[in-house]
Amino acid sequence: MDERVEARRGQRPEANGRQPTEATRSQRARPGVPARIVVGVRDVALHQEVLDFLVRDPRIEVVGAATAPDRLLELAREGGPDAVVLCPLLAREVRHPSSLGRLPSVLLVAEEMTVPVLREAIDTGAEGVFAWPEEREELAGAIARARSQREPPGRRGRVVAVLGARGGVGATFVATHLAAYLADLGVRTALVELDPDFSDLTVALGLLPGRGVRTVADLGAVALELSHRHLQEVAYPHPRGFDVLLGPPEGGGPPPPGLLPACVEVLAGSHELVLLHLPRSLAEPVREAVRAADQLLLVTGLDLFSLYGTRRAVRSLDLWEAPDRCRLVVNRAARGALTLEDAASVVGVAPAACLRYDRAAARARERGALLPARARGVGRDLRALAASVAEAARSEVRTEARRDGR
Repeated sequence: MDERVEARRGQRPEANGRQPTEATRSQRARPGVPARIVVGVRDVALHQEVLDFLVRDPRIEVVGAATAPDRLLELAREGGPDAVVLCPLLAREVRHPSSLGRLPSVLLVAEEMTVPVLREAIDTGAEGVFAWPEEREELAGAIARARSQREPPGRRGRVVAVLGARGGVGATFVATHLAAYLADLGVRTALVELDPDFSDLTVALGLLPGRGVRTVADLGAVALELSHRHLQEVAYPHPRGFDVLLGPPEGGGPPPPGLLPACVEVLAGSHELVLLHLPRSLAEPVREAVRAADQLLLVTGLDLFSLYGTRRAVRSLDLWEAPDRCRLVVNRAARGALTLEDAASVVGVAPAACLRYDRAAARARERGALLPARARGVGRDLRALAASVAEAARSEVRTEARRDGR
């Protein structure tokens, strides 16, 4: 009964260890600016009743309505709502962490206030649950209060994927050093291992087995209640100033389906930039990660096998259609006779960055160490690449701020 009273007051029930944040408590409606909502109710009759009532409230702007989960998530992504109003059935269907990470405040509406409905509100992390039609005025008031202030710290961080089409081209080297040099620039950065089979980041960062570090395997028990607190407890704080979500240990088995995408969404809510270390594959999980990323750094060597493998990746991932999202990074991990012009000719994309051959890089890799912050040679090239990635992320924030009228 305590859960019922707390939920019906329009407060988020204390569930799964989550607490209301200062940002949530401070959200108030801006004078004269209606709250934007998406309505998702499975039952057609109830759906129409809720819509008819809410569209007449001047404090509320209904930007979309759906009766199916896929369409609901699409509207939530495109409409930029401050809240979504759901029935318990649709709330259950979008309750997976990879979906909840894309939803704003959730308010539940139900014709009967039963214990399963209240439990659904708790499991979904709803801000409140309201009986229809008895509490429709309270529902409208909660929606009006859900108008977010949309402060820049609450923006979703930029997600950049790093992929090497062939082994040995240095994708792991690029990903780890980008994270370090971005942190050196003051960019709050997270590095995520998306290759659970080999977990190369663990070795590349010198975190050998037995060091007691935690990995994504430690999040399996909380996959359905994932929060920032869970990620803070598990992510490894690297001494260079960036966070790392490591892959499972040897013999640990793959993480539950959907857990890694959910982790990326949560980290993007607390970091300016999230780097994804992709496996050497063109399978569907990699394609999904590439589609979800704001930008892809495609790493290649200057040898024919690497270049033709990269060319196949560009074509297979349909990167021709969005060339501005893909940047080709040439890594001269070894001496060779081919040139940058050869790379552009074979791959069909002009290199955006070139990392010079440097023996110091090979020595660092052998020790499982990173190059120093002020390393010369390839260190300078990596710092320049990090600066360009950081500028793109911050330029996007400035563009969004201008769009919001700030």
